[in-house]
Amino acid sequence: MRRILSLIAIVLVAACGGDGPTGSRTLAAVLITTSTATLSPGQTSQFTAIALDSDGREIQNAGAVTWASAGPSVASINQNGLVTANIPGSTSISATIQTISGNRLVTVLPPGAGAVVTMPGNSFIPFQVTVRVGQQVFFEFPREPHNVIFDNKTGAPQDIQVMSNITIPRQFSVTGQFPYDCTLHPGMSGLVIVNP
Repeated sequence: MRRILSLIAIVLVAACGGDGPTGSRTLAAVLITTSTATLSPGQTSQFTAIALDSDGREIQNAGAVTWASAGPSVASINQNGLVTANIPGSTSISATIQTISGNRLVTVLPPGAGAVVTMPGNSFIPFQVTVRVGQQVFFEFPREPHNVIFDNKTGAPQDIQVMSNITIPRQFSVTGQFPYDCTLHPGMSGLVIVNP
């Protein structure tokens, strides 16, 4: 009787999927993350591919990643996920695991096109950027959600509501100082200074 109960327990564990590399979860999406997808010619950025199931949970050891650039003349990528910016423009980087692909847009800025703000942890880096009238600031949102809410003053661009894993630009068309905050994380603040 004890042996029969042991066999039943083994069958039940096997039927539940166990805890193998992916368990019984099926790969549903590939998320590409990076600290910055807005670069200047010659800069590099490390990209990472994350396998997700249909509930958005990460799957470990889902398989090898195949990287590709739709426009390698703009930005190329090696098989370790390192992107190199070549010439100004935009292109799509793809990561494929099994038969599922994810994409992330890369923008290579011409000299003097604006500034980039990243969000490692709960900080805007750099805290202060300076641009000229008509230039853009590119806000690089990581996997963790943040927002960018500007002080209510004339010339401030439109707020950026809660976002993650995307780059969103904002253009500044008048001179001045434009403070902003992430209202999800108290103390997470930044400043854009716009010169003529």
